Amino acid sequence: MNRFLTFKQKLILTYMVFIVLPMSVLGLGAYGLYSDAMEKKVSDFAQQVAVSTASNIEMYIRELEQFTLMPYYGRDFQDTLTDDRGADPLLSIEVKETIEKNFSFWQSQRGSVENISYFSKPGVGQERIYSLGYLPPDLEVGKLPWFETFSGSDEIVTYLSLHQPASTDLIQNTPPPKVFSLIRKIYKSSTILITSGFFQVDFTLEDIERIMSRVNREKNGSFLLIDRDGQIVYSGDPVNEQLLAHIAEPPSDGQDRQIVSMGSQKNIVVHHPVGKMGWTVVGYVPVSQIVSGIMQVRNSMILIGVVCIVLALIVSTGISYQITKPIYKLISLIKRVETEDFQIQYDNPPRNEIGQLIRSFIRMSRRLDETIRNLYQAEIVRQESELQALKSQINPHFLFNTLETIKMKAEIDEADATVDMITALGKLVKTSLHAGNDFNTFREEREYLNNYFYIQDNRYASRFDMTIDVEEELMEWYIPKLLIQPLVENAFYHGLEMKQGKGKLSVAIGREESHVKVVVTDDGLGMSPERLLRLRQSLDDGKQRLSQDEKSIGLANVFARIGLYFGSPYTMHIDSRPGEGTEIVLLLPPIKSESEVNIYVSRHNRG
Repeated sequence: MNRFLTFKQKLILTYMVFIVLPMSVLGLGAYGLYSDAMEKKVSDFAQQVAVSTASNIEMYIRELEQFTLMPYYGRDFQDTLTDDRGADPLLSIEVKETIEKNFSFWQSQRGSVENISYFSKPGVGQERIYSLGYLPPDLEVGKLPWFETFSGSDEIVTYLSLHQPASTDLIQNTPPPKVFSLIRKIYKSSTILITSGFFQVDFTLEDIERIMSRVNREKNGSFLLIDRDGQIVYSGDPVNEQLLAHIAEPPSDGQDRQIVSMGSQKNIVVHHPVGKMGWTVVGYVPVSQIVSGIMQVRNSMILIGVVCIVLALIVSTGISYQITKPIYKLISLIKRVETEDFQIQYDNPPRNEIGQLIRSFIRMSRRLDETIRNLYQAEIVRQESELQALKSQINPHFLFNTLETIKMKAEIDEADATVDMITALGKLVKTSLHAGNDFNTFREEREYLNNYFYIQDNRYASRFDMTIDVEEELMEWYIPKLLIQPLVENAFYHGLEMKQGKGKLSVAIGREESHVKVVVTDDGLGMSPERLLRLRQSLDDGKQRLSQDEKSIGLANVFARIGLYFGSPYTMHIDSRPGEGTEIVLLLPPIKSESEVNIYVSRHNRG
């Protein structure tokens, strides 16, 4: 059984849709905008922290660069350090002790200094290496990882990212903490054009950890330091390898922030480079931590939405009941009228559109009751009138049979002209009486018109020249019966009959492109432009009345039949000039078989 919604249910449903849908869209939109705003705010804050942290580390690195200038603070020490002349072994030991004491003093000035070393440039004088730590005896300066690139460049200082110090890894049982290094070229005091050696200072991450720990106090996110090779320089917490693979490289589109997804977990990641060291400060904040901060807002919005929906349901139900109550009353009145009970009543209908509808329906039912009574009485009168009219009608078959009797009498009296006229008239009447066929062939239509012309020629004593011309190709095509004869008759009685002298009337039937064209032309009295305009307008507007007093009844009949049978673009055109005659053109479809005839006949009957 098919179920349907009542008007009340539809009204309630409509109220709910137009209340719940906007509220849901508004709530979801507000929640989404708030989430996006919070995400952007956190992202901006993280970016600011990354920029500030990177700036602090850069300032720290510049301080370290200043620290590596220690060999230049005393010219005597610089000369001692860069002296490449051979000396007494005892004097060399004393120089070594003096230099390493200065190194030790400098180390005490900054707690993050792990080791200080000096390497003379290979190939320049005597090879000299000074260091606070133990260096392998087979150490070759030319094979150090930084030497080849740095020694031949124009740079004064180079930087080594986090690495294992070479000065202690052979004397400790456990690997020492990794360090990063600054290496400065040292020139002789007498010239700055020749590099004498390289001053290397290894620093622990003590100061870096102090800087980074200040920004990692909050647990909502984490900041770490990575180098250009993706190696972690510093991280307060262990970093997931999968996350590290995503955040190691900055975004290729140049953005300083990105969203990194790992399964269902999303993270806001920010980057900012740390100057010359090739390091990058990377911060990441899980989006879930941001969302958790607005869960209370979401829950409050859901609670408010549920309360509003309940209130909307209660209010919409009440409004729907007030609206539909008179409608159901109107339905009950309509059902009473369906049972032919027209004496209906509704006390105090509402003062709105529904009340107006109820009042109009009550008035309509009363007028309907009165109309039915009047129609019943009129039907009785009409039936009595038709009965009297039937008694006075002339039976067309009786007329045809009478014509046959007169024809036989004329033949007996040898009145040949009379016989021919009666024969022609009989054919006309017989064609008119032939039932069950609305269409003729053009051959039959031509024969019908020839009989009509014969009668008119004898009646008017050959006052008119009448011709009919049909293309041979169209002879077996079809045309609605009696479509041309009214036009010919109209030409006789309204155009040629009152003309002085001999008149001409012609019917030409031929094919023109995709139409069959019928042209009826006379050289009679014609029509004035005003009358022609009124006739065209009456036909186009469909207001032509088929009354006995109307002279154009034949034209209206033909125009209406073409429209009923065929429709657009098939029609009738009229052109006339006073004193020159009238031309009527019919445009008809080509109907070549009885099957096509049946199509037009069935369509006409359905219409």
